[in-house]
Amino acid sequence: MTEPTPLDTLTAALTAGSYEHRALTVVHRWYAGYETDNRNLDHQGELATEDFVLRRPPQGQLPDVQGRQAYLDGLATAFPGQSNAHHLRSLAIQRTGPDTAQVTVTHDFETAGPSMDGAALLRYDLQLLQHPVERLPRISALAEQILSYQDTPFTDALAENRVLAFVHYWLSLLEQPADNPEALRELLHPELAMTLPDGRVLHTFDEVAAWYAQAGELVGLSTHHLIDPVITPGEDGDHRITVDFAWEGITRTGQPMTARTRHAWTLTDTGERYLRLKRFHVTVLEPFTPVTAEEALAHHDAAR
Repeated sequence: MTEPTPLDTLTAALTAGSYEHRALTVVHRWYAGYETDNRNLDHQGELATEDFVLRRPPQGQLPDVQGRQAYLDGLATAFPGQSNAHHLRSLAIQRTGPDTAQVTVTHDFETAGPSMDGAALLRYDLQLLQHPVERLPRISALAEQILSYQDTPFTDALAENRVLAFVHYWLSLLEQPADNPEALRELLHPELAMTLPDGRVLHTFDEVAAWYAQAGELVGLSTHHLIDPVITPGEDGDHRITVDFAWEGITRTGQPMTARTRHAWTLTDTGERYLRLKRFHVTVLEPFTPVTAEEALAHHDAAR
């Protein structure tokens, strides 16, 4: 059997990183769906397969659920007025087939309201199924476990999970660019000001679509690592995030590249599937540089 080359290993690492952003989009959207009474059941339902199975923890009093519609019917009437928060601790992905993956997450869960007050460390084991024509995988099964009970105060996480769902989805679109930029349309605010490192400011979908197409012509595969993200929720629905991205990519001609950028974004919550990007400013900290595959792998490992 032929040993993989460093470029083969880099390609596999970048592909895995891009899939991780897709999985994290699903996880953070799932969390956010439980953190507001104004949840959209259609949006929550599109995260699950039709034959979705939810397995409850044995310590709990709720039954398991079979089927997406049965799950949504239960969610529609679940614990009105209850405040919930999910703070992600860890995520591990094991690809189990070309279109399937086993994902394990742990998170701190806090709840407060008329039904109960409390906190716990939870584990979810998710089975994800990727349909070829869809950007995001869907959850085909989810098993919940209570790892420990905690004595921690309630800390709201809705803005954080909404912001992170946007960020990971945005990155998934950049890292394996689609032929059609249409998916970007629902992510852009009508008052968009997207400032690029060269000083250009993009305001319209057509301008962003042209930028997206140009990036896709240059880079065929890449991944971003979030470094020290700081999320500042806004009472007016405008949430801010500052974050550095450590980046590795492979150009369309097969050249490995690395870079590091600093981003400051304002994202507006309009109650839609995703937040909308209103302000975007990027500064280049380390320029996009051709490197060897071995150097790109070292850059990748150092950023994880």
